[in-house]
Amino acid sequence: MTTNIPSPALFEQPNVATSTFDLLADQRRRVVVRYLEETTGPATLGELAEEISSRESSHRLHSISDHADAQHDHLRSITISLHHVHIPKLADADAIDYDPETKTALLTETGERIAARMDAICGEPRDTYDRSS
Repeated sequence: MTTNIPSPALFEQPNVATSTFDLLADQRRRVVVRYLEETTGPATLGELAEEISSRESSHRLHSISDHADAQHDHLRSITISLHHVHIPKLADADAIDYDPETKTALLTETGERIAARMDAICGEPRDTYDRSS
C-alpha cells in the first residue's frame, strides 16, 4: 500500500489565495492595482497618491479637507504610506514593477491576474473605480 505524501517543497510555496487576500486587504492597494490596470503605461507615485486622495476625500462629507493645508498633509501622508508600505508590498508580491529612481509603477502580469480576481474577492465592481466622477 502506497500513500501519497506531499512533497516538502509544496509547503514552502506561499498560499496564493492567502497572499492575494492579504494584498487586497487594504483599500489603498486595491486602488493602486485598479488604477494601474486602467492606465496605459507606468504611473508615478504622485499620480497614485492623487488618485487615492481623491477617492478618500470623496468619502468624507463635511471634512476640513477643503482647506489647502489639510489636503497637502493628507496627500503627503498617502505618499509616505505608498512609499514605505503599499508599493513595497505590491512589488514583493510581483504585482507591480516599481522603479525607485523615477518613482513609477507598472502592473505586471501577476498584477493583471490579481486585478481580474478583485471583483470576486473584494466585492467591489470596476465602476467603483470609475475616475470620471
